[in-house]
Amino acid sequence: MKVTNWVRKVAVAMTVAGIWTPSVVHAVTIPLGDPSFEAYTVPAGGYAYADTYRPTSAWIDDLDNPGSAYVPDNAASNWLYNTAYGEDGPPFRGAPRTGNQAMHGFYHYSGQKLTTTFAAGSTYTFSLWAQGDDNAVLGTADNVYLYLFDASAPFAEATSLTFHGFIGGTDFANRATSMTQAASQANWTKLNLSYSIGAGSPLIGKPIGVAFYAGEDAAVDDASLTSIPEPTTVMLVGMGGMSLLGLRRKRT
Repeated sequence: MKVTNWVRKVAVAMTVAGIWTPSVVHAVTIPLGDPSFEAYTVPAGGYAYADTYRPTSAWIDDLDNPGSAYVPDNAASNWLYNTAYGEDGPPFRGAPRTGNQAMHGFYHYSGQKLTTTFAAGSTYTFSLWAQGDDNAVLGTADNVYLYLFDASAPFAEATSLTFHGFIGGTDFANRATSMTQAASQANWTKLNLSYSIGAGSPLIGKPIGVAFYAGEDAAVDDASLTSIPEPTTVMLVGMGGMSLLGLRRKRT
């Protein structure tokens, strides 16, 4: 006596009968400003600090941090560089993963406040690709931190909804001196930070904020933000009140 694949047959039968419709969940892309750090074209020298690339780039230097070491949009900032500058080593920087430019760290923050708001039952994921220099000081200068925060309030690490530090050489790779440009382009690692908004959360309707911090031996490229709603299953009553409880194995 053989037991058939009754689960598959029941699912097919119920779908045809119109009484069971599992939802299909897709990630929704939330636009970020200047996600690949290409909006401002760096000058002939091959690099630019925030006092020149702002406000063309949407990445605000040291957002909401008017302290002596973290003045917004000044020359003490993370900096943009292009492929030619990255290949003019040593030290060799990560070859921009896409396009011709990437952002390099300098122990500063870069962030954005969006108009898109948090919704109930959704998980938000901020992603950024990272790679360290070929002369990176492991575990210190090549670290990268990601942040998700409530953009209706000032940004600060201590009040972020969630943040995580990623260690260069461990969580993502550093460039090797022997790497070609093509090899470095394949050497990037995608970093992810997620936060879920439950039903009734006070964050519902609040604008989303994203930010990162990078040390002086780390580069980042290709930022993205997505949301995934909680999956739901729709049960439709039909076939004379037939329910799942009335289904049994069929032996053949």
